[in-house]
Amino acid sequence: MKRFTIVHPFYMSFFSKALYRDVARNWKGLCFLYLLSLLALCTIPTVLRIQADMAIFLNTEGREFVKQVPTIIISKGKISIDKPEPYVINDEKTEDPLMIIDTTGSIRSLQGSKAKALLTKTELIVRKEGMKTATFPLSGIDDLLINRGLLYDFMDFLDEWFAVMIYPVALLVSFLYHIIEVLAYAALGLLFARTLHVSLSYRALIRLAVVSISPTLLLGSLLLIVNIVIPSWWLISFWGSLGYLFFAVKANSGEQEITRTV
Repeated sequence: MKRFTIVHPFYMSFFSKALYRDVARNWKGLCFLYLLSLLALCTIPTVLRIQADMAIFLNTEGREFVKQVPTIIISKGKISIDKPEPYVINDEKTEDPLMIIDTTGSIRSLQGSKAKALLTKTELIVRKEGMKTATFPLSGIDDLLINRGLLYDFMDFLDEWFAVMIYPVALLVSFLYHIIEVLAYAALGLLFARTLHVSLSYRALIRLAVVSISPTLLLGSLLLIVNIVIPSWWLISFWGSLGYLFFAVKANSGEQEITRTV
């Protein structure tokens, strides 16, 4: 009979052999509901940190950028502005160009410029890495007016709602990543089980792997909350999770009634 619920691993995963035995012997399925619950909690500090960094950017570099933006009119995929061209938006700290707006055709690429973007009569060209660029045609836009007021309103919206919008996406990405991670850990768990002469099914090892990554995920979230940066934390987390998986498998030593069908 199952002794522990999905709440108990949030603290018992740090020390309890009984928990790891129960997870291997009595829990069903792959433990992904617990994993989702764990990540739903651990994703919150990450998203809040991103939100804080975003707010700093919006209220510093973002506002410095917007105050230089001219009124841009897009009509049937073609752009016009209310300033002489080519018009350059600069980084006020370095005075390097950030964006060039030229609808006259005199500037057709970012080659030879430090600018990150070029807005032409019909397309937006954005620098990716080095000399690589991405081009976005504006032919699909029939009627759009972009001015500072609109951009400030958009920045205020992001400042308030960015965390809410990004949380589901961040949770989904984290969930998919950690599913792959625990499947890989469970494969290593087979080696641990063989070394320790413990009979565990792969499904049981997946459950143990899910619970084994709990301590490092929770500690990582706590460090983020208190703003403590530990160099190479990802490496510490990797070996810590493997160590807990070894501990989990060893906790099941002598529990040979765990069959390959569990």
